[in-house]
Amino acid sequence: MATETSTSSGVQSLERAFGLLALLAQQHDYGMVMRQIVQATGLSRPTVHRMISFLMRLHYVEQDPTTHAYRLGSAAMLLGMRTMSRPPLVSEFLHTMRRIARRTGEGVFMLVRIGDYSYNIHSEQISARSPALQNLVGATRLLGLGIGSLSLLSMMSDNEIRLHHARHQALYMAQNLSIARLLTGVTRTRQLGYSVATGEGVAGVGYAFDLAPGQAAISVFASRARMPLARRHEIGAIVMQEVHSQIGR
Repeated sequence: MATETSTSSGVQSLERAFGLLALLAQQHDYGMVMRQIVQATGLSRPTVHRMISFLMRLHYVEQDPTTHAYRLGSAAMLLGMRTMSRPPLVSEFLHTMRRIARRTGEGVFMLVRIGDYSYNIHSEQISARSPALQNLVGATRLLGLGIGSLSLLSMMSDNEIRLHHARHQALYMAQNLSIARLLTGVTRTRQLGYSVATGEGVAGVGYAFDLAPGQAAISVFASRARMPLARRHEIGAIVMQEVHSQIGR
């Protein structure tokens, strides 16, 4: 029979392993070398090496042969993909999204940040489902090129945003979005607490929030005729209130 000491040690090992996976998930795009992992975790190099070796054997972590950086592996990817038929985040926020849809009378969307992009995982509408809105579920957009994705971008530091813009400069310039213009939208979003944007005949708001180990956002939008600026601010307050009630802020 396991002793209390061995059980406690086992729990600690699990906490460290899951913490390491969460850390690598946050830095997945570019990975982390051993020195960075040791510094970020505060664990000894031998301990980190043992954990990574174990996770690599199970394909939850992989190492880039050129840069020697570690990132999530194929097993982690497949494990996450298994949830997409019934995303746990949607189940958790379903009633909140439906309340927002009832209070605003508009389409409500949930997005998650995946690296430099936002991914739309669910929508709620109180009226007959609009095919145009429903088709947005499953869409991926570069951060900053959508109402909800702008709120997600605003959670990054200004320096991170500049690096992000540089990585995707061609795509941003095709949308006439200079770094100065992008940061103006980010500053306004931080001041308001939610993004307010228009584009392609629609207007709306987006509110982003932390959900360890990542970020999510809820956005509401409709035609520009249905969403004048004053109403956008009214809906922004509703979304913030409902999300805060859900996550306990």
